[in-house]
Amino acid sequence: MKLLTRTNIYFIGITLVVFSLGGEVFYERVHGINKFDASERLEQEKNKIQSFVNINHELPGNSISLGDSVAFSIAVLAEADKTGHVKLYNSSEKEYEPYQTLEFTINSGTQLYTAIIYRPLLETDDLTTAIVEAMLIIGTCLFVVLLLSNFILSKLIWSPFYKTLEKIKTFDFTRESLVEFDKTSIVEFKTLNNVLKTITEKIASDYRTLKEFTENASHEMQTPLSIIQSKLELLIQSENLNAEQMHEVQAVYEASSRLAKLNQALLLLAKIENNQFSNSKKIQLDELIRNKIVFFEELIKHKNISIETNLEAFSIQIHPVLADIMVSNLIGNAIKHNQDGGGISIVLNQTQLSIRNSGKPLSIDPEQLFQRFQKADSSSGSLGLGLSIIKEICSVYHFKLSYKFDGKMHIISILF
Repeated sequence: MKLLTRTNIYFIGITLVVFSLGGEVFYERVHGINKFDASERLEQEKNKIQSFVNINHELPGNSISLGDSVAFSIAVLAEADKTGHVKLYNSSEKEYEPYQTLEFTINSGTQLYTAIIYRPLLETDDLTTAIVEAMLIIGTCLFVVLLLSNFILSKLIWSPFYKTLEKIKTFDFTRESLVEFDKTSIVEFKTLNNVLKTITEKIASDYRTLKEFTENASHEMQTPLSIIQSKLELLIQSENLNAEQMHEVQAVYEASSRLAKLNQALLLLAKIENNQFSNSKKIQLDELIRNKIVFFEELIKHKNISIETNLEAFSIQIHPVLADIMVSNLIGNAIKHNQDGGGISIVLNQTQLSIRNSGKPLSIDPEQLFQRFQKADSSSGSLGLGLSIIKEICSVYHFKLSYKFDGKMHIISILF
């Protein structure tokens, strides 16, 4: 969830709670004022009746002139004043309407009476409802205005942050140009941009240093290794060595060859990880696979391996060198770890490349198969980097690499 969305959700929640509580308090306040006003009016009516009786020593004959409706009845004992609420039927409106009542005892001089004043509350309730409805409309409009204002202002305020985020997303440390952030007057975003600028410059500098180191180290190692191998080849061709010396020289030669291959493989992995193969183009994968099968033809015949292919015309966007390495390593791995007289099946369609080969079950955990220096057969002369290189290539181009063994065939698949 975006930060702006989460902020707006919190804002809406808090605003709704505040408006709800405020509306409840406002309603109770207005309702209380109206009830208090009705009670005061009833007290005034009571005082009018009391004054009329004190002056005339009789009950008022026309209660309408006194305001609200009044009913009298003969009382036996004097009681304290009582207030209450009743609903009376209005024949003209044909409905029951609420009334607030005040009941008190009055002495006309000759007789004790109980008086009940009825004050209609319909107008009071209507007034309360009208006020609350008006405030609800005003509150809703205010809420919508605040919500829109908050959304617009938040987008404006957070605009520098999103611009910075987009620049970081597109930042490529393999390029010479450094990322430049837009200027902003917000202190926090300005600090963020300065920190990110320092970090990206450091990353780019470290990348260049690592790139130079790997290239220089590979070059400096490859030169003496080539010299060692050439000198060893001369020794091997020499007739002055006995069998034991020849065996020792042969072992040194094989070790130097292995070291040279290891140096080249590790350099290749470093280049892939550092995105040094950035110029990709469309490669016709089915044609590349056919060419590689021809390339490995002698080795395939030597191990008497049968090959079945089902190749659809399909192209992918990839660096030509990496495409060649990926296909070579896949087919070479299927041949190297196959058994004499075994088989290989290669299937290519619009979604995946699948290579099956016969062979012994793995002696290691399949989860470790694509890790560096992990070999399915510890006795083989493999460096244990072929599948690691394939994994790195797939990672660069977001291909999904998987392995499984169905009991007879090892299956390596690349889902495009």
